[in-house]
Amino acid sequence: MVVWKVIYSILTFVMGAMVAYMFLYVAIGLFKKKKFKEAKKEHTYAFLIAGRNEEKVIGQLIDSIKKNNYDQSKLKIFVCADNCDAKDKTAKIARSMGAIVYERHDLTKVSKSYALDFLLSSIGNDYPDYLPDGFFVFDADNLLDKNYIKEMNKAFDNGEEIITSYRASKNYGDSLFAMGSSIHFIRASRFLHTPRVLLGLSTNVTGTGFLVSSKILNPKGGWKYGKITEDAEFSCDNLLKGHKVSYCDDAIFFDEQPVSWKQTYRQRLRWQKGIYQCFGAFALNLMCMFCVNLNFSFYDFFMYYSPLPVFSTTWALTNGVVALVQSIISITNGAPIWGTLLVLIIALLKYFAVMYAGFFVYGSLSVLKDWKRIKATRIKKILSMFAYPLFMMTIIPICFIAIFKKVEWKPIVRNSTVTIDEVAENK
Repeated sequence: MVVWKVIYSILTFVMGAMVAYMFLYVAIGLFKKKKFKEAKKEHTYAFLIAGRNEEKVIGQLIDSIKKNNYDQSKLKIFVCADNCDAKDKTAKIARSMGAIVYERHDLTKVSKSYALDFLLSSIGNDYPDYLPDGFFVFDADNLLDKNYIKEMNKAFDNGEEIITSYRASKNYGDSLFAMGSSIHFIRASRFLHTPRVLLGLSTNVTGTGFLVSSKILNPKGGWKYGKITEDAEFSCDNLLKGHKVSYCDDAIFFDEQPVSWKQTYRQRLRWQKGIYQCFGAFALNLMCMFCVNLNFSFYDFFMYYSPLPVFSTTWALTNGVVALVQSIISITNGAPIWGTLLVLIIALLKYFAVMYAGFFVYGSLSVLKDWKRIKATRIKKILSMFAYPLFMMTIIPICFIAIFKKVEWKPIVRNSTVTIDEVAENK
């Protein structure tokens, strides 16, 4: 057991040292955010929206785009109605609201990546002379704050080529799972995106709500990222190519979060599997680039897309197994059974209490910092701070399941039909 204690101490120190910089991120995120200067011009943009059976929400997204405080003549909206059912009205609704719609039917290639590639290729074929300054990528269930495009245009006009934005929730209080998922994105905005850009580092895009310059993404090149987490692949690949991802905190859009365990499990399982895929594809290059260039973004991405949750959880479980073995040995040597078991139970409860407290602090700081931005009642905001640690603990087994389980992309049904006006009025 002495040997184990030494190994345990070394592992604890090494793991702590590897992620210690995250405390700096929290400190920066609590007190600062990046502001962009007013734009000198309004640039032209195209919206790329892919959706499958999204008739309940596609209209609200397009409506929120059209209600933005921005010159609408500089915007075009392209929608891919991707493998929609025969009775679904996604394409019909989008066309009736002025969007240019393409319908794709290919059940052998099912994912957002295929839809985006099809959409870009279609634009390139049908509009060969059309090339906006940048492309927005959105999911059909999103809603844009009325100043969203204006704020993103500031960052773009200031020279940023890839920009992600603030991801709020339009159904924050619908369930404990929705609360936990909502805080996850608030935490990312506050304690990952914000400190990274303030330190001059690259951050990452998260599936939706981002803008890419046509110098990087254009119809002729299509969408080249086919992993089940195309956003992670896009972020890593562009960092290695020298393209930094920036973040605009004042550009707010609203996203629908999963409300059930089944939806949460499917979504998180896919994300975790995608992280493993990206780690396998990019880890060596990221670390080599860090060693050569000493650019901390490479190390940061190496850690962010690493199987760290598996390592840390394995370490914790191993510690628990060792404690159990020690208890069995003590009982075998004559120690009282119930007294020894009580000591073991207390030790395990302390471990979970420490884990809960850590997640509670992290989640609570996120909620308190962005209290006014969260569209929910005061009671639900407070409840979410206590729910977040439980939400995070449910993700732990998913980290292990994702290692062994084959994961395929599957659409998540969206049911929230609220409009941008209703979200804005919600307190």
